[in-house]
Formats: sequence, C-alpha cells, structure tokens
Amino acid sequence: MFAIQNGREFKLSIAEILAIFPTIKIITVSKSVTIFDGVSIDEILEKSPNLGWSIKIMEIREILDKNSKIPEIILNYFEWKTGKIDYGINTFPEKPELKKILIDTKKILQANSISSRFVNKDFRNLSSVQITHEKLIKKETDLNFIFDYENLYFATSIFVQDIEWYGKRDFDKERSMQTGMLPPKLAQIMLNLAWWEVIYDPFVWLGTVLIEAILNWSKKVFWSDLSSEMVKVTSKNLEDLKENFKYKIIEQNSKYIQEIDFLNEVESIVTEWYLWEIMTQKNISSDRIDTQKKKLRDLYIWFFSGLQKLQFKWNIVISFPFWEMNKKYFYFEEVYEIINKYCEIQKLLPEKLEFGNQDKAKERINSVDEYYNFIEVTKAWSLLYKRDNQLVGREIFKLQIK
Repeated sequence: MFAIQNGREFKLSIAEILAIFPTIKIITVSKSVTIFDGVSIDEILEKSPNLGWSIKIMEIREILDKNSKIPEIILNYFEWKTGKIDYGINTFPEKPELKKILIDTKKILQANSISSRFVNKDFRNLSSVQITHEKLIKKETDLNFIFDYENLYFATSIFVQDIEWYGKRDFDKERSMQTGMLPPKLAQIMLNLAWWEVIYDPFVWLGTVLIEAILNWSKKVFWSDLSSEMVKVTSKNLEDLKENFKYKIIEQNSKYIQEIDFLNEVESIVTEWYLWEIMTQKNISSDRIDTQKKKLRDLYIWFFSGLQKLQFKWNIVISFPFWEMNKKYFYFEEVYEIINKYCEIQKLLPEKLEFGNQDKAKERINSVDEYYNFIEVTKAWSLLYKRDNQLVGREIFKLQIK
C-alpha cells in the first residue's frame, strides 16, 4: 500500500496517478494525501520521476488506531537502527501539535539511549529540498503519519521530487518574457493525461511540453509554431538537452493544421496556446477579458474544425485560459461551445471514486453531489491550475475529435 502527497491542486494529483496507474484501488483520499493499493513498488519507482504533481511517494508500513502515540511508533521503528539517526516527521494534514510530537520523540529516544536528530525546521513538515539534502530517502527516515477517520497510517518516503532540477530546466531555457511560460510540472501532468509516445505540440512557444516529453518517455516529438522566433528559441532549447531523440519542426500557422503532412504519425496532441497579455489588479476588466477571448476564438474554430476534417482520432490534452477578477472566476465559455461542437470531452476524474474499503467509501462519500463538492470538479469536467498570485489560470481538457 502506498501514499502520494498531493500537489497544491490536489485533483490534478488524483487524475495523474489514475492515468499512470489505471488499475489502482484508492483506499482513502484527502486534499493532502491519496492512499492507494494495487501496484508494485518496482512500478511505482520506475514511473515516479514522471509524476509532475506528486510531491513525494510513501510506502505504508503500519495501519494503527488514530489515537496511537507517534513517539512510541518511532521508538519501535528505530530499534533496529544503529549509530546517530537523522530523521524528519511529517503529519497529514499538518498538525499544530507537530512541535510537541518532535520534542516528545526526541525525549523518548534519548531515554532509550538512541542518539538522534530531527531535521524539521521551525517544527514544520519537511520540504522536498530538505528531504533530499538530508538524504532521508536512502536512510529510510523521512517518517510520515497520515490521519484518517479511523486510522493512523505510518509510512516512510521512497521518492521525493527534485525541485531544484525542475527549476534548473525551467530557468535555463532560452525564453521570451513576452510569452507565458508553461511550468514543467504542469507540462508533465498534461503529457501523463495523454500518455502516448509520439507527441505533437502545434503551439510550441518555448518548447516546455517537448522538453518534458523527451526527458520522460516520448520516442518522437513534432512541433510547429507560426512565430519564426519561437521556432528558433525552441530549437535551441532542444539542442541544449543533448538527448538522442527523433523530432521534426516546421513553421506553421495552426489555424491551417489540416495542411500538416505528419499528423498521421502523431499519437497525441499536447499543447497550450498563448494565454494572451499579462493582467494586473489595476488593469483587469470584463472588457479586456472579452477582447482576449475574441482574439482566441477564431483560432480554435479553425484548429478543431481542421482536425475534424483530418479525422484525427488520438487524444488532445490542451489548456485554455480563465481569469480571476474580484475573487470570481471567469471561464472561456465561448471555447466550450467550440469544443462541444467538434470534440468529445474525456473526463479526467471518475464520476465516483472506487475505494478499496467500501465501508469507508460509504462514510467518505454518501452521494455524487458530495463527491463533486469534495473533488472540486468543474461543470465541464476540466481541471484547473492557477497560482495564488496570478489573475490568469489554466483550464485543462482532455478531448477527442468527434
């Protein structure tokens, strides 16, 4: 049994692991953690570097009563350890009494002549960077305690994301500051939702989708863009990878996608077009949002109608902008009409979660309405991604042409 620490937008984490591990049984789920079974540790470790929205992966070691004492659990776990032990303690959800747990654990270990040091800074859960720098995965001492309605799950971490590597491959890219920059993690998620080996990005911009595809599992990539500057920048970014892969690039207006001659080789389209101009609290308005929608609408009509003419049959994972103004979301409803005309929307989350423990399922979710409220699905069954300090977010769809 395993647990994944969900990313900030936890529904993205759930959708991603269900796409990567379609046979798993979810045991329980919360905004911070998803516990599941039905997959081997070898498969977990093989695919874990490709998971964009799973902060860390844990192996469940014990299922205990929720009133069990964490310091005593740790004492029993450390009985087989020798030498000075460096460790971290994490609780999910993160509990305000973590400081007391850390201090009490230190005392009980000292009382039992176990030399130890907890590495939690400011008595908080550990970050991925802390876990990596302290080498706690190798030491098997990143200790996690997950609280459910009835149980306390004790788990040790077996994988943690390399946040520094994500940052390096993002900021080392050639870039134009006039364009939006798709985060590498989000590109990974979109690729995982598509899950095919030959990828085409028709709005390539800085090449983030293709870089992530190459670094993970794609065997061949295609890309195109109307902008000769973006074609040049992306070519430079891919050359810098120094990876052995097959690719093809063309300068092409994707309004005329039916003119592209390599679509018969493509297994999936994964893309994001321009999110348009940057908005601030001072200049955002309904009129400016409507103007941007109109600029994008014509392109998408041509794009999807062209794919329909070509009878493109593979997955399309694409993001569209949405906007936040006065604490209210404004969706690109005009694009809904377009995709409903030309596409079938593939649901990124199941209509109802199948829990491994059916008794818990009844406790957790008693109706479909409660599931909708908990999982935060949109009416269009898309997934949302938006950073707290940004006014423009991304609405992610998985589509197939009708």
